[in-house]
Amino acid sequence: MPKVPTRSACVIVGATPAQVRAIAAGEHVTIRENRLGTLVTGTIDGSVIDYAAELPGPVYDVMYNAETSWFAVTIYRGEDQPRRWDNRQGDEAGYPRVPDVLGATSPSAILEALDIPADAVGYAPS
Repeated sequence: MPKVPTRSACVIVGATPAQVRAIAAGEHVTIRENRLGTLVTGTIDGSVIDYAAELPGPVYDVMYNAETSWFAVTIYRGEDQPRRWDNRQGDEAGYPRVPDVLGATSPSAILEALDIPADAVGYAPS
């Protein structure tokens, strides 16, 4: 059985699609406006860090793996230490934890708050 990849989507608050494309727009991404700014889906790779460094943000990097049910949001604000909301238990999330994302505390609510369609990351609530 092939391994299920972790899928991601990124929201850059306050940025226009043109601003985002000017920083990084690979051939394997889709860039469109959403109610917070710009939504980027596809193979984002390291572009999230570039967006955070160049645009006021914040930048929300959402990751989901359907095989493990891991769901995390890393929040970048310029050069500040990233923060993370993570559905795994324990203290270690890779970055300091935050209790919510824009007031949302579940994957479905976080996707709604960030205006990301669930299918953009392959999320299907169980």
